[in-house]
Amino acid sequence: MIASLYNTLLWYNVNRGSPVSLKILNLFELWKNLHAMFVNISDEGWRSLKDLAEKLNITMRISREDEKWLFLYALETYLNILMRAITLSKLGRSVKDLESFRDNIYQLRNIFEHNVFEWIFDASYDKSLQQKIREDLRSSINLLLEVVYNLDLFYVSFDMFREFYQNILPREVRKSLGEFYTNDDIVNKVLDAAGLDRDAIRNLYERWRRGEKDTIILDPACGSGSFLVNIIKRIFSSFDPNPPRDIAKFIEENIVGVDINPFAVEMAKLNMIMTISSEMIRRGGIFTPSNLRILWADSLAKTRVVQKLHYFILIVNVPTLRQIINRDTINIPYCSRTDPLKILDEADKYVQTGADEEKFVHYVTTEICSSVPKNILEEDLREFFRSLKNIYESGNSRIINMIRNVIAVQSLIERCSYVIGNPPWVRIHNLGRDVINYLRNNYKWFGERSSYSPGFRKTVTPFPQQFDYSVAFVERGLEFLRYEGVLSYVITSKIIKTTYAGKMREDLVKEYTLLTLIDYSLYPISLFEDVVNYPLVIAIKKNSPQNNHEVMITVYNTVGDSRNFKIKQKDLPLYSGTNYPNSDRSPWVLAPQEIISAIKKIMKNSYRLGDLYEVMMGIKTSLNEGYIGTLENCIKDQSLIIMRPEKENLVKVESDLVHPFVKGRDVDPLSFNWSSYIIFPHDTSSFEPLWDNDQREVLRLLDVLRNDVKVSASGGVITYRKDLSKHCMDHVESSIKAVENKGYIVSRERPCAVDLCLDIKNRDGRSLLKINISITSSNNKCSIIYHVSGLTIPNAPHATKHFTQLFEKLVKRDDYRTILPPWAIFRVSKDKFNEYRIAWQEIAKYIEATYLPLFVEIDICGRKEKRLLIPDVTTYFIIEEEISRALKLLIYLNLDFTRSLIKLWAWTARGGYYRHNSYNMGALLIPQSLMNNSLWSFLNDYIKKGIDLNYVARRILEEHKDELRKELIKALGITEDEYMMIVEYGEWLNRYVRKEDIYVEEEEYAEGE
Repeated sequence: MIASLYNTLLWYNVNRGSPVSLKILNLFELWKNLHAMFVNISDEGWRSLKDLAEKLNITMRISREDEKWLFLYALETYLNILMRAITLSKLGRSVKDLESFRDNIYQLRNIFEHNVFEWIFDASYDKSLQQKIREDLRSSINLLLEVVYNLDLFYVSFDMFREFYQNILPREVRKSLGEFYTNDDIVNKVLDAAGLDRDAIRNLYERWRRGEKDTIILDPACGSGSFLVNIIKRIFSSFDPNPPRDIAKFIEENIVGVDINPFAVEMAKLNMIMTISSEMIRRGGIFTPSNLRILWADSLAKTRVVQKLHYFILIVNVPTLRQIINRDTINIPYCSRTDPLKILDEADKYVQTGADEEKFVHYVTTEICSSVPKNILEEDLREFFRSLKNIYESGNSRIINMIRNVIAVQSLIERCSYVIGNPPWVRIHNLGRDVINYLRNNYKWFGERSSYSPGFRKTVTPFPQQFDYSVAFVERGLEFLRYEGVLSYVITSKIIKTTYAGKMREDLVKEYTLLTLIDYSLYPISLFEDVVNYPLVIAIKKNSPQNNHEVMITVYNTVGDSRNFKIKQKDLPLYSGTNYPNSDRSPWVLAPQEIISAIKKIMKNSYRLGDLYEVMMGIKTSLNEGYIGTLENCIKDQSLIIMRPEKENLVKVESDLVHPFVKGRDVDPLSFNWSSYIIFPHDTSSFEPLWDNDQREVLRLLDVLRNDVKVSASGGVITYRKDLSKHCMDHVESSIKAVENKGYIVSRERPCAVDLCLDIKNRDGRSLLKINISITSSNNKCSIIYHVSGLTIPNAPHATKHFTQLFEKLVKRDDYRTILPPWAIFRVSKDKFNEYRIAWQEIAKYIEATYLPLFVEIDICGRKEKRLLIPDVTTYFIIEEEISRALKLLIYLNLDFTRSLIKLWAWTARGGYYRHNSYNMGALLIPQSLMNNSLWSFLNDYIKKGIDLNYVARRILEEHKDELRKELIKALGITEDEYMMIVEYGEWLNRYVRKEDIYVEEEEYAEGE
């Protein structure tokens, strides 16, 4: 059947002139736009869809954008038909042919909203559709309906259908869509954290019976309905053995789900119907749904009211609209005591019947808003009418249903007793630009100054803007709650510690009562089927916290053991009660209260590492296969080396460009090694990229070495594109004149296939560059395109040849800037190459620090030579110029105490690993006495010229362990019990886990913030 659906869609996509094509393809575009705005399907996901298509004997080319999206649309359409057929069967309306199916769907619009998958009704009756394709479509749908009709679905449950769905849609696609069902254990943890027990449910029911309007339980991103299903089961079990007669009505009116994905909405409705039906049957009753409140809408879309002189305007802000009518809002004018939905419904009716706007304006101003002067209201009514008409003319009339539902969702503000669920975890850079802008403009936790900066004096902390979508759902969820209502979510545990959630953490601690935090960030087993992630259960009560309120905390370690304890809410931030910048936004420390108290003491006697040093990362190539490799052999009197780069063929380069390369995994406690080498086309004195000075000067004079110039490459030719408002040729001639005035020889070659072909030589007649120049003009603008060949690395023809072959990849690197030569390496600076470098690997189970010398002796073609030791981006380090402090810092970083201390605020990675980047290491507390050299003064006896710091540090740690600890405890201002408590807690967090017991995706270890 999927094949017939796909072939039908493909036919309409090719035959766009068919009368029905526009309608069907507009539905497809609406569906696609929703997917494209809110998800980012990976290449792996598309490949898995291609594999599924091949199993169904469908030829689907993922290189063709239209084909891959049409196949996914066909797949979801199939699943939607199946779900609706099962739902009808559950409702006692089994059907076995297309006509009956369509009629029942139309008759039950209270259950089945218009959706984007109903294109099948138009296509199956479209006589312009190729006859064989139409017959295949109708017969395949009829066959599926007949199969469902003949099945005994009495015992089909939510769990059975969920398994069926999980097995059809490839895991990789569900991962991209965020469609992983939450297992029942986690669901029940969330419900328990909310306090949604028997007594709470009975209390809610009694309040509803009394006519109170704030008894709603909302899941604002309900997906397939896992939370709704479990809530319904809890409601029934709370009234056993004899639930009240109106229990189903209570559920229908008070259990509300919302989702942006129309497919998920249908699935949630089916699951809700199956659950209520089975629970009623078990108790001897029947269930006939009247109005299930599962809404197709964006929970994050907002409305606001603007008051005019005699009337109001309801502004409905839906990011999806920009894709359809090139604006974000629909403005609905209405008069006092009139529901704006009535105005929307009237306009919808007039547009559908083809009436002109004059009739609509006349009706509203005379029949609905007669008290408002017509000349005042009519302009806004016309604009509103035209907006709806534009939506219909675009073929996206289904969006009107979403607008209605957005208004309905907005009506839930401050009416919910509980907001519960698992909102999507999507990094903001995976969202559409319109959605990102909308979030920044409408949610304070996404605002320009909402992130956390620790304000280190020396260390700069990056990545403040990498927000997670779930943050907006927390902010929105709290808006839905009534006073003293409870929000309980399972979301990403990163919100506890990362920079982007700073404002969120500050507001939660100051303005709300935190009930429960359950941290699974180190948990060894995946808690969601087919996906690795480590969640946080968070429960929040909407009222101001009492001064000494304590939060119930549960932390799981790497073997799945847990510890339960309480923390004073005001003490959650790492820097609470201190003078550090932005302290209320600092990371939350989930550790027993005694440990938090010890940290406060330590802070009084310590500095932060980031205030004393710049925590730096190693260099970044962003194309390791072009730079990093192993040595093979030497040729030509040892001046050339043959290397084997990663994923590339053997290359020949000048030996003086080759240096040992240390990756994070090469760093161990007090030792290091290397197995790789790097081609380093930078000057080892200034650390600037190697570049022919004359070539650079010519390009500078041509005005192309600017960040506003676009660059690309092909076949060893670099293309610079400069856009101007006018006078492009004048600009070119002026630039050429500037080159000539500097003494360079510019020859204009003939014949020339473009506007100008230049051969540029230096004063000595040496050929520098060949530059072909094209000029294009359009819309009163012009562009100059320079095609440059001949760029060279000085005195390195073989390295030049190697990198020239990579130009196209090199200029596409994210960090590449036009002002650099294509082969430049990033994050290279002279400051990173000084003594003494105390380094560690970024991602590790604990700090593993070592001393990295500037130079090491290596074997180059049988010769011992000292070469620069270059660390890569997964290696972090500080530089201390005074050797005694360097030694003490090296020892301090390798103590069990320090390793445990930093785990309290460091970001976690897969498999119980921690990220020791500039942000986390910058917060490390360093005893004041270490910096003034009064701590461990006996170590000065070990300082001698030319000592091996790693060897000496290792020896000291072995011989003076107790002495080191005792002096450190005194310097920190804590007791020995407090010291050991911190050590023991850190070790407990990372209990040994056998590798085969951890479900870890290795490639995700290096996931960046």
